[in-house]
Amino acid sequence: MQYLMSRYGGNALIIGKGKASDSKLPEDQSLDNMLDNYATEIIPNHFYISSYDALPEWMGGMDKLYFPKTVKLGTLEHQFNEIFFQHDVSVLTDIYIAKHQWSNVFAVFIKTHKGDLKWFLEDYQERYDYVLQVFIRSKIEDYDQSLSKNPDYIEKILLILFYKMGLNYEGNSIEFTPSKTYLGKKISPSFVDSLPTIFESIESEEELSALLLKYESKN
Repeated sequence: MQYLMSRYGGNALIIGKGKASDSKLPEDQSLDNMLDNYATEIIPNHFYISSYDALPEWMGGMDKLYFPKTVKLGTLEHQFNEIFFQHDVSVLTDIYIAKHQWSNVFAVFIKTHKGDLKWFLEDYQERYDYVLQVFIRSKIEDYDQSLSKNPDYIEKILLILFYKMGLNYEGNSIEFTPSKTYLGKKISPSFVDSLPTIFESIESEEELSALLLKYESKN
């Protein structure tokens, strides 16, 4: 058994079957089919696809950010828990976002800096990992769904990302610093301040859904 980082779609390989979680994917991995028949609807009209669950052919690691108009949202300081070590390892992860084909389909990329990981993973390579896609369907015809006009989109997307990264376990430390980009400046100080404690009671996707619904009602 060979172990992989969970952000690449499953923790383990089953001999002769590829990644264990790939069995969950449809044969047709086109964006249309994935959004229609695979994506999880976490709250009404909010759908996501995560490489932490399974790895579609268009997700995974890349050396450069090839998506046009990709914007940095900020930098997250957190414990690296995708591989279990004897000691806690704190890392910095940059978070980026872009549109994927449509204006209301958002691609999220993370880049975890090597930092102290070099003492545990000598072969670790810093890459941009496409780990999350979020599709938000508007109930209003011709509504402008750009992120600059909807900062609540950004914050809900970050909540989904942090949950899928496994940052909700007890004792984890989260410190998020928004970037100075036009989107980073849209993230509210109250959201940033809430992050160290916001996940304390989130142990399932049902509880994440309840958090997002409560959060959405405030915007």
